[in-house]
Amino acid sequence: MPDSISSSIIQSLNAMKHNSLVIGSTGDIRFASDHWEDFNRLYGFSSAGDWLGLNVLELFRQKLADPDGMVKLEQLLRDIFKGIRLVASAELTLLTGNNGSRIFHLDIFPLLTEQQAPAHQTAVLTLHDIGPSPNAEESAGPALIIQCPSVVHLHPSPQLVPICAACKSVRSSQEEWITIERFLKLQLSLQFTHDICPDCIRELYPKYAAALKW
Repeated sequence: MPDSISSSIIQSLNAMKHNSLVIGSTGDIRFASDHWEDFNRLYGFSSAGDWLGLNVLELFRQKLADPDGMVKLEQLLRDIFKGIRLVASAELTLLTGNNGSRIFHLDIFPLLTEQQAPAHQTAVLTLHDIGPSPNAEESAGPALIIQCPSVVHLHPSPQLVPICAACKSVRSSQEEWITIERFLKLQLSLQFTHDICPDCIRELYPKYAAALKW
């Protein structure tokens, strides 16, 4: 167990469904959650047996399908470690071997400690799959095809949307299970910004929960 990360934080990260890495200000990986290990086996991010000490930028450099993605990732890391932003989020297109090119949602936020400073020393990086890389058909947005004996209609807003009762993923018209966030973005062209809700603050940072006003 890394000395710089408390056992309570490690337990919280392992208890959450997120695929999480704890990284230092130089990009070195200091902890990988149990879910990240499963995530790596599914998508083949690295063949390394031990994550500790690996550079997170080099890890992503091998997988990014878009060269501009590395510039975006480096900027997000700088913003977090300089204390400019509390949460940094992005969508990255990554190459995943047998799973093809897919879009992943990435969040980075500082790992708060009692010795919190304006420039944070460690951060949590989470990553999850939100669906296949869009093609020309997907860019137009999903549509439900309703077939009748003599006519085919397109209905852009289906009344019934299949949703997983456990993880809350949504089944799109392309038969892909994607996040609600991704579904709404494709269906309604919504843009999202990210924060940390009070419940997650209480779970991840119980020492700071008393400061919440909501």
